[in-house]
Amino acid sequence: MQSMKHRAARLLAATWMCLWAGTALAVPYHHVDIDTSTLGTGMAYLGLDFLGVDGATPASATVDNLAGALLGIPVASGSVTAGPTGTLTFTNDGGGGDWFQAIQLGGHFTFDVSFLFGAGVDGSTFSWSVFDDTHYLGVDGNLGSIDLHPEAVVGSGLTAAPDNAFSTVRAVPEPSTLLLMALAGGLMAVRRRIRA
Repeated sequence: MQSMKHRAARLLAATWMCLWAGTALAVPYHHVDIDTSTLGTGMAYLGLDFLGVDGATPASATVDNLAGALLGIPVASGSVTAGPTGTLTFTNDGGGGDWFQAIQLGGHFTFDVSFLFGAGVDGSTFSWSVFDDTHYLGVDGNLGSIDLHPEAVVGSGLTAAPDNAFSTVRAVPEPSTLLLMALAGGLMAVRRRIRA
């Protein structure tokens, strides 16, 4: 019975350490889902912006896994580059950058966005919108945004603000954090077998 209590205590301590390590190492990315099913039919544009005030703390935003009914060739201006796998990298150099893509309305558009930024005073904002040739769709302006607060305590430097019912944002732990936790659990199991 005593052996069982010791094993349970060790397992609890190891689990706590794994979770703590995962929390400390996690840099969450955000998954964005834009629902255009109620915004009409036909062609419109999806806009992504990463903007910083003059002298903002250097920062970047990386957009991956962009999916939906995308049409034509996108247009980028300012500090944004497209990678060979479709990854978009924005920086706030020179005020930031904009990226626009023609889309077919009526479905969902999704992407993941992650950020890198250091300590500082002035932050930056990543935002998304849907518009046609004459006006914004859904609301008059951005459908959602994520603000970077470099002056905040580590781990609390992001504020996600979906502005309406047309888009949702959720923070997701990095896969590397989940892998770290699984690896630690596997090592504990191996150690237990060796001792048995």
